[in-house]
Amino acid sequence: MASSKRYRFRLGIGFKLVALLGFVLVSAVASVVWVSTRLFIEDNTALIQQMNADAAQHQATRVREQFESLAQKMRVMGSLQLGSFADKDAHSKDLIGAGEDLLAFFLFEMTPSGPALKGRVVTPSLEKLGDPAGEATLERIQHEKNFSLTQLEKGEIQIAGTRLNDSIGLLLLGLPWHGMGSQSEKYSHGLVIAIPQAKWVKTFSESDVITSFLVDRRGNLLAHPDASLLSNSENVSGLEIVKQMLTGKFNNGQTRYVEDQTKEARLGAFSLVGLGGLGVVAEVPEGKAFEAAQRVQYRSLLVALVVLCVAFLAGYLYSTSLTWPIKQLAFAAEKIAQGNFKIQLKPKTRDELADLSLTFNEMARGLEERDRVKETFNKFHNKEIAEKILSGEVKLGGEKKRATIFFSDIRGFTSLSESISPEEVVILLNEYMTRMVGVIRRYGGVVDKYVGDAIMALWGVPVVGAADGAQALRACIAMRMELAQLNELRISRGQPVLLIGMGLNCGDVIAGNIGSEEKMEYTVIGDSVNVASRIESMTKELGTDLLVSQSIVDGLKDQFIFEACEQIRVKGKAELLQVFRCTGYRDENGEWIKVATPYSEYEKFKNEDPIRDEEQAAA
Repeated sequence: MASSKRYRFRLGIGFKLVALLGFVLVSAVASVVWVSTRLFIEDNTALIQQMNADAAQHQATRVREQFESLAQKMRVMGSLQLGSFADKDAHSKDLIGAGEDLLAFFLFEMTPSGPALKGRVVTPSLEKLGDPAGEATLERIQHEKNFSLTQLEKGEIQIAGTRLNDSIGLLLLGLPWHGMGSQSEKYSHGLVIAIPQAKWVKTFSESDVITSFLVDRRGNLLAHPDASLLSNSENVSGLEIVKQMLTGKFNNGQTRYVEDQTKEARLGAFSLVGLGGLGVVAEVPEGKAFEAAQRVQYRSLLVALVVLCVAFLAGYLYSTSLTWPIKQLAFAAEKIAQGNFKIQLKPKTRDELADLSLTFNEMARGLEERDRVKETFNKFHNKEIAEKILSGEVKLGGEKKRATIFFSDIRGFTSLSESISPEEVVILLNEYMTRMVGVIRRYGGVVDKYVGDAIMALWGVPVVGAADGAQALRACIAMRMELAQLNELRISRGQPVLLIGMGLNCGDVIAGNIGSEEKMEYTVIGDSVNVASRIESMTKELGTDLLVSQSIVDGLKDQFIFEACEQIRVKGKAELLQVFRCTGYRDENGEWIKVATPYSEYEKFKNEDPIRDEEQAAA
């Protein structure tokens, strides 16, 4: 027994060889991958930092050019406002309207008592934002804590972000100005414009790698790809790269830092705009920056795996006779899991593995048969029909049969569904269908399909019953009573009552599988089906819940109470169609029983079928 255990669990020569080769190769490849990845990361870090610096400098230059262009335009508008010609406001509006989506312009005169408003120009864009006179914008200029009109007199450019309301962000640009050639040490006027912050943010859209943003001298965000940071008036002076920019003595710089909230390491660079204390920061998350290094590392590991596989092959040859059948079984199991049941193993030995392979083949054939049956079932919506087909009682294909066809529909359902929520519509239909379908099944009917609030049911297919017509009509009367109970419940809940129309016809149909190769449905087609549908539609015009055809009456006039209705022309029929109301039945004692509810008769509905309307008008 001990010898058997040693033999069962001993390590073979092939395993030892493979283990040794694997250890040596793994150690060598791991070392190469680690060293090469480290070198790649170092080179990539330098490259990313240079990209950040270039991006920040380029963006800073672009911002400076834009602000200088705005400053030149502001001076022109200031000159227009101080001019004496009558159409100065019109000229200013033309100039401001030709700019970069400017919203408003304000001219302040620096007086001993403080800045005094001397002129303003408001564009239609600001009027659309609910500030037609610019009063709200002026109030933000005068009370924004990061914007000082008094500093304009000292020659200090003012730039700040503010909000006109909860959803509209503004960028305020204040420019000191010597009005009309004044040469005093202090500036005589201040020019202020309001710019939509959203338009400015487009300049700082986020690229695939680098994110850049604009900050003022206090570290407040003025432009950023993430609009939520601007709406919250985010201050980023705590970021190491911003702190270095605000406290340093250089126009540009770069560093690695960790973001406090997300704890994410980033590579950042800054460049001063040289105007109003503005600075541009460009940053890249380290994880994104080193994606390329990670891909290189991943590919190196794949190469190492290939090399190891070659090494394992040497040891694998020692145990081929044992491992090959097992691998074949594993391969076959994977194919079966993917749905391929055509796998057939061919054993090359005469041992237990050969017996297992043959048993596996039998299992695959059994699974294939089960999958075929399941696929056949899934082509049918009705459980009863699928069971009949499986038992061999129904032939696949089409065949002529005599059937009783039933259609029903809820009156005014479209208007009702528009007055309630979609969830309530689903609840209504589920409650109604559960009750009506329960009655149909109780009387031996088969539900063929649902079309919105309509039900189509059959008696006589796929299997003919002893009294299909009578069972169908009894089901209709039972549905009349079931609807009354449902309406009483709906009234108690404060819900509107439901009115339905039911049509019943008996005749020859073609019953069979209709559809495509991927999806089939067992149903019936033929003129008798169309007539049943038309009869159901006629209940609207006659104001009753149930109408039956002459063929139903001919076979059941001794069992039910029928009342002839007026003949009506329907679409597709040259002759007038005679229909009948069914108001009751003969019970087991031979007595006539009338069945009526408050909902079996109702006000006539206008016919909504334009084709039938035209035919009736022509008649």
